[in-house]
Amino acid sequence: MNQDLFLVIALGFIIFMMFFNGRKRKKAQAEMQAGIKVGAYVLLHSGILGSIVSLDEKSLVVETTPGTKLTVLKGAVRSIEEAPKKPAASKPAVAKTAAAKSTTATKPAAKPAAKKPVAKKPAAKPAK
Repeated sequence: MNQDLFLVIALGFIIFMMFFNGRKRKKAQAEMQAGIKVGAYVLLHSGILGSIVSLDEKSLVVETTPGTKLTVLKGAVRSIEEAPKKPAASKPAVAKTAAAKSTTATKPAAKPAAKKPVAKKPAAKPAK
């Protein structure tokens, strides 16, 4: 009888904790969705990162790369992230090194493969 009582109490405690954690998670999700605004950098549940261009009651438009826009539901937003830092003056240095490599490292044209000699057929045996 004592063991049965312990199992019922343990089961009740587990059910209570599941209910409590679910409410807590829903509340945090609702607060995060209420804080979504244009210009925020967000992570979607699919793993896509982008900034919000426009939003309405149920959906929002996320720009992942310049010119690529996705319309998604607000519920698809997992979290609001910090926007990535753009490196300054790194593109011209890369372009210069690529241009230098292309002018100095030219490969000579490949030679065509030499033809293999054709094996000679063995001589036919005389008929008896």
